[in-house]
Amino acid sequence: MERAYVKHIFIVLLPLFCFASCFDSLLPYKSVKWSKGWEYRFLTEEELAYFQPAIEDLSLEYQPYSIPYVSLEKPMHKYLSARIRFRDSLGYRKPSLLFRGLVTFFDVYCGETKLQSEFFLSTNSDLSTLRVVTYNRNFIPIMQLPDECLGSYIYIVFFSEGILPLGFSEPPLYGDPTDHHKAIANRSQSFASLGFFFLILGLFSFYLFERRKKKPLLAFTWFSSISGIHFLSQSGFFGLFYYDTILPSFIIFIFTLFLIPISCLYFFDQLVGSGRWNVIRMMWQFHVLFSIIILTLAFSETISMSVAILTFIWLCLPTLVIQIIVAWGQMVAKKPKAILLVIGASALFILNAHDILSSLGILDSVPRSSHWGFFIFVVCLTLYGENLFRISEVKYGTLQKEIVTAARIQNAILPPSPPRWEQMNISVYYQPSHEVGGDFYDFQALGGKKFGILIADVVGHGLGASIIASLSKFAFFQHYKHWSNPSFLLSAMNEDLVKKSFGRFTTATYFHIDLESSKFMVSSAGHPSFFHWKAVSKELVEIKPKGKPLGILSGLTYAEEEYAFQPGDHFLFYTDGLTEEANADRLEYGEKRLAKSFLEMIAKQSIDPMTNILEDFHYFTGLSGSPHDDVTIIHLQVKT
Repeated sequence: MERAYVKHIFIVLLPLFCFASCFDSLLPYKSVKWSKGWEYRFLTEEELAYFQPAIEDLSLEYQPYSIPYVSLEKPMHKYLSARIRFRDSLGYRKPSLLFRGLVTFFDVYCGETKLQSEFFLSTNSDLSTLRVVTYNRNFIPIMQLPDECLGSYIYIVFFSEGILPLGFSEPPLYGDPTDHHKAIANRSQSFASLGFFFLILGLFSFYLFERRKKKPLLAFTWFSSISGIHFLSQSGFFGLFYYDTILPSFIIFIFTLFLIPISCLYFFDQLVGSGRWNVIRMMWQFHVLFSIIILTLAFSETISMSVAILTFIWLCLPTLVIQIIVAWGQMVAKKPKAILLVIGASALFILNAHDILSSLGILDSVPRSSHWGFFIFVVCLTLYGENLFRISEVKYGTLQKEIVTAARIQNAILPPSPPRWEQMNISVYYQPSHEVGGDFYDFQALGGKKFGILIADVVGHGLGASIIASLSKFAFFQHYKHWSNPSFLLSAMNEDLVKKSFGRFTTATYFHIDLESSKFMVSSAGHPSFFHWKAVSKELVEIKPKGKPLGILSGLTYAEEEYAFQPGDHFLFYTDGLTEEANADRLEYGEKRLAKSFLEMIAKQSIDPMTNILEDFHYFTGLSGSPHDDVTIIHLQVKT
């Protein structure tokens, strides 16, 4: 068996072994749902204060009660009494009830006996006085039913703080207290262990994101962290938020409940999404809009929270179906390990649908299994994502080797160092924005005290720009006969690049200087201007020759401009990566600051003129790493 499969099997079996061996979350228990035969009626505050089971036994206001209770009325502080006749112990020596889910109640009575209270309500003789609700710190949601309860009504008095659901959200379980303690262990410990599991996954994923900077890793961090908090909230954060009020834990539960599908779909989109308007992306964007609207209505008490949760549930089921369809699409497309997506999405749908139908009474089933479906789904997504990342890392490593090779080739076509011509001092600075760049330059001694200097910039940067830069450099050498005629040279280079650059254009300036005649000719193909400082008049001139970039249209001709110069003059050529680099306030360095820095450098008569320009550039932009675009600077001084 291949090592990869062994590793995958180990990753799946290890968490399952931990859950089975370290926790009681798989303890078998036998309980039955007690969902039929319940009746209810609403209570006023006065009736709540003087509630007596003996009087309630005679009440005819009770109506059949469906579990779960869903109120379409506007939320408000409500009090509700639910009752059921305890007729048969069903063979249990110590029968008891287990209350599950979002249940908040004041008192439980069996006949005249008060069994337990979850919350205490301080009562005063003056009913207009504000009452204080405090949590019963000895509360356990298991109500043992004494023998004398047989034949009597069991009463449960619920309350709602407006936003909380009112009444049973799940039918109570009837059975032996030992089985009920196992059921509590199954629920709370599995939720707590799953919560920690997802939080650890989130921390590990964030660590990988810090190293790799990949969006899917950040999406998985968000997804795992929200899921972990959600499951821990269902275990009450080990009682932290169950003292004095249930509201904080409930709010965390609700917000994370609505955030999980958004984060899950976003991660799913990062893994398998393609195109601008793919289905998964539209789904999580719709869930964002839906969650904002429905939660705003619920927390503003326009609709009840029960309605909000049920609406959310029935929206999630079609979403899960679409996820399965997308997963099958990946499998049909023969994506590696796509079967994991199908298994995970199917498990999530089946087990969630089971619990939803069970809670609504459509299925006569007790066990809660949606969290295990969620666990299977996350494990499958993790394995699938790991496979994708591993493949991408292999491809990335291969690409990096190719880029290193391209960088070596590009460095080979650039002059290894500035030429040492007796009549001129030349210094050069070159820094690509990536490993390879689209800027290039060259120096040619043409004989008879004549020299040619080329500076060029391919649009964009990176590997594609470097390839076009190499083609441009080859075109420059191919037409060496025109090195003394700037306009002819650019025209010839343009004809070559139109055929080979596939629409990616190149800007260039060719500078031809004749020291015998003290004149220079320049021809430009859309390149930025350059600076000429005249030593005699102490004047800085910005020369802006015009011309269209190379590689776009064939048959172009380029103009030549001729100027005079004197010994001691300075020239500064550059690419737009220098002047367009911006600082933290999004202000570009610009030609004016470059001109000022150039003048300061000349005034200082620095031995290393390039250092002075770069210090000012880095001070203004705050640049510490690579620039956003390739930067090339050429400084030329005619010796006196």
